[in-house]
Amino acid sequence: MSGYLYVVLQGQTQQAVAAAVAQSGAWRELLLAALAVTASAALVLVMVMQTLTRPLRRLTDAVRAFHAELPTAGGAGETRGDEVDALREATRAMQERIAQQLRHLEDKDRLRRELVSNISRDLHTPPANVQGHVETLLLADDRLDAAARRQHLQTALRHLQRLHRRTAVLFELSKLDVDGVAPRIEAFRLGELLQDVVQDGQLAAQERGVMLSLAAGTELQACVRADIGLIERVLQNLVDNALAHTPRGGAVTLAAERDASGEALRVTVIDSGSGIAREHLPHIFERYGRADDAPSSAGQGASAGLGLAIVKRILDLHGSPVRVHSDPARGTCFEFSLPQAA
Repeated sequence: MSGYLYVVLQGQTQQAVAAAVAQSGAWRELLLAALAVTASAALVLVMVMQTLTRPLRRLTDAVRAFHAELPTAGGAGETRGDEVDALREATRAMQERIAQQLRHLEDKDRLRRELVSNISRDLHTPPANVQGHVETLLLADDRLDAAARRQHLQTALRHLQRLHRRTAVLFELSKLDVDGVAPRIEAFRLGELLQDVVQDGQLAAQERGVMLSLAAGTELQACVRADIGLIERVLQNLVDNALAHTPRGGAVTLAAERDASGEALRVTVIDSGSGIAREHLPHIFERYGRADDAPSSAGQGASAGLGLAIVKRILDLHGSPVRVHSDPARGTCFEFSLPQAA
């Protein structure tokens, strides 16, 4: 008896599996195609956004650069957010800095007008007084004896000398204000300079009845690095200012000692004068910033304010801040530091 064996190579199950596999491959291809399209669209979008925001970024960078170039201005800093936020922050910082600069210019302009007014008054008064005494001599010469004529001439000479001093101070201050002025740094013994300043000021101190001296324990051999001529001018101005505001019987003392770091010498000029009211302290180094209620000797007047302005300018050139401590009941102390030479 014969028979047949049938082997079904592609049955229903296999066909179902094959169909599923084929369908899965199609979905995979469709997914890959979708991903490719999405990536391409994202890349195109990024390129378009970069192109559209490039001018905005350039404007932001320009604003930040302008802000950084403003005097004493820092960078605008980084801002979290998009380009619009960055531009907004940079613009705000620039606006604040420009407003600050405008206020500073207004203050400078106000001080300039006050300075011109004060200088005009100071330079006008001595010639007017000289003119008055000369006219008196011309009109009443035959009625004046030799002593009266001599008194008028001496008074006129004092006014001319006062005018010369004020003109010289203004000229000196204008030279220090010129850009590019730099101190000639050299090593010298500060104690010897202090001794010379005390010795030079003895005659003026004796005329005012004030004791001018060098404090005990002052460093006499230590050397500093500075411009000896400019520092001498600083000390002379501080001594003149102290003598002008110290009553008869008072004292003015100069001293120099090492500071806490041991790398600089601290210089002090101390007087037992009338002191400076607290509200006037922030303005004493301004030109014509002398306190109105502080007594001054003849011949000083508003030029004392110019003297302190010169002090501050010279020490600024040396990178050394000048500090002042004052008590109306005890007097005033000016101090500054100079780097010690090796």
